[in-house]
Amino acid sequence: MKIRSPLLLALALLGACASPPTPLGLDPQSGASTESDQDAQARARAALDDIQKRAMNGDLPKIRFAFDSAALDPSSYKTLNLIAQVVLSNSHLKIFILAHCDSVGTAAYNLDLSQRRAKSVSDYLASVGVPPPSIRYKGYGSSLPIADNSTEEGRAKNRRVEFRITTRDWKSVY
Repeated sequence: MKIRSPLLLALALLGACASPPTPLGLDPQSGASTESDQDAQARARAALDDIQKRAMNGDLPKIRFAFDSAALDPSSYKTLNLIAQVVLSNSHLKIFILAHCDSVGTAAYNLDLSQRRAKSVSDYLASVGVPPPSIRYKGYGSSLPIADNSTEEGRAKNRRVEFRITTRDWKSVY
């Protein structure tokens, strides 16, 4: 093939000199394998599930608040610090904080209390280094019970904070 234009010749030479694209899954700097977002998300979900199970079983402190308040009980910090480590393990991870109340009180009051509690957890995670843009929170009040609200044991189970991990863009989540 004969190239007649000097501009086309220059473009052809530049194209020939360009380095090939880095294969997916390799760090362009070192060539080492990198974890895909999907793998990071799965690993983070497993770690988060483990933390939540350990808290439910009493091996870690549960996320607790002062009575009728959004003030975090300091015993919660150990568990929240572990959750922060999970989120900070990969810059692509994002976390949902979902706070729930028992059915004592009005629905409107419980919704407000759960929203304030979710924000309190969000604020704590931000204070230990989790970037605020990677955190979203929502209070559900008493609308999603996991146990019978007619017993103290059931109400205690319904007072909870749950966490979800994603790597998706927030715009695609909402």
